[in-house]
Amino acid sequence: MHKNIALITGASSGIGRDISIELAKQGFEVILSSRDMDKLNETCILVEKVGGKGHVVTADFSDVKSIENLYSESLKIGFVDTVINNAGFGKFDKIGNISIDDWDSQISVNLRAPFLITKLFSKNMVKNKKGMFVYINSVAGKKAYPYSSAYVSSKFGLLGFSRSVREEFRQDNIKVVSVHPGAIDTGFWDHLNVDFPREEMMSSSSIAKHVIQCICVSENVVVEEIDIQRTKGDF
Repeated sequence: MHKNIALITGASSGIGRDISIELAKQGFEVILSSRDMDKLNETCILVEKVGGKGHVVTADFSDVKSIENLYSESLKIGFVDTVINNAGFGKFDKIGNISIDDWDSQISVNLRAPFLITKLFSKNMVKNKKGMFVYINSVAGKKAYPYSSAYVSSKFGLLGFSRSVREEFRQDNIKVVSVHPGAIDTGFWDHLNVDFPREEMMSSSSIAKHVIQCICVSENVVVEEIDIQRTKGDF
């Protein structure tokens, strides 16, 4: 019997954790990855509580060798037919205050890592003529915001990347989904100097349920892009 195996990056908290749990409810075996082993183990326990099976593989998404190791370890588990590129972060400041390291780190994690992961995991998908990549992007991938030059650039780049590989992979029956949520109440905001009311933000569990709906569509259907925003719109 074929088992569906999904990789979720940034699975230690927030959207990644909730997507992992929801996928487990749908019968997926999940590979959970981020830098934080302790939080990944917490996610794994939650996955098991809903009857799922989880595997923890730590990875630093700014490091090429670490991503290559994630791929190697995932191969040992089985054919990964669904990849959720969720790991990402932002640093927000005036352009004059953004260091080269700040720029490089955001481009590396938010854009280069999905490229490397797609490059590696698509090999078996092309071979098997089956698979799906989901890119958790942002409203910042379609609309520019001030004090966000590196983050916005990485997310606009991710949208362009997803659109390009979608066209490339059509002939191989590989689906590509780009998800663009607005503000979500997660740890993303904990260390940012913003005064958005957290209680008015969307919940990560709600976003995860919408992502699962995009994943669990019929065989010959793909939800190519989805924008998810609170009813009131931007803050």
